[in-house]
Amino acid sequence: MTNILNFSDFQFEAEQNNEQKAQDIVYDAWDSESSVQRKRLAQKALELDPNCADAYCILAGEYRSYKKKNEYYKKGIEVFRKKYGEKYFSENSGYFWGILETRPFMRLSAGYGQLLWDNEKKDEAIQIYEELLQLNPNDNQGLRYTLINWLIDQNQLDKGTELLKQYQEETAFMLFSDLLLSIKKQESDTKILKKYIKAKKANPYIVKYLLHESELPEYLPDYYGFGDEDEAVTYCFGSMDVWIKDQDTIRKLKEIRDK
Repeated sequence: MTNILNFSDFQFEAEQNNEQKAQDIVYDAWDSESSVQRKRLAQKALELDPNCADAYCILAGEYRSYKKKNEYYKKGIEVFRKKYGEKYFSENSGYFWGILETRPFMRLSAGYGQLLWDNEKKDEAIQIYEELLQLNPNDNQGLRYTLINWLIDQNQLDKGTELLKQYQEETAFMLFSDLLLSIKKQESDTKILKKYIKAKKANPYIVKYLLHESELPEYLPDYYGFGDEDEAVTYCFGSMDVWIKDQDTIRKLKEIRDK
């Protein structure tokens, strides 16, 4: 029997080829050390595939203005949602990151949430990160560490406590978040001290940075190990603002430390 291909078959194949070519160009853009080249390649990818979400993510990262970043993040998220439909989200919620095709959306949304937070759209930012954790509770992106700081910053302490219960881990990031929550909720000195000892055992360097007894370097380290000073620097880069926002919190930390 002879297989007869109609025009729609050729069109679908061409779209598939363009989609793959666009993604290959995106990989080249990520490898490029030139901002100009990254933007040029991202635009080239979009010419081949207007639904190439990663290309929008690259463009959003290459501009400094809120207007441009907001435009590209929103457009990338929009084209992804339109391409896959809301049913796709509901059917795959819970293991989103495990599906390779969803990762551009996850990257876009994480970047967009951070942009909104940095521009005082904090409720929207929190909502986006909460949605991402619902889609991917395994949290391969490590968004829980940022989200818990945001919740504490906005005095959503009950939500912060629930997030800690969801991710029960013995990392310095979560143990110091637990300590901060305990201080903010004005728990007993006995509870706070117990959490302080546990957190400090996980990383002995963090307290000195929080109390400004050690000066943070200008840049984040490229990597860190559990319990080392680079981990302390990384934690404090993301968490210092929420700790020092309330000087009573810092005073309490120093009081507990000096006991």
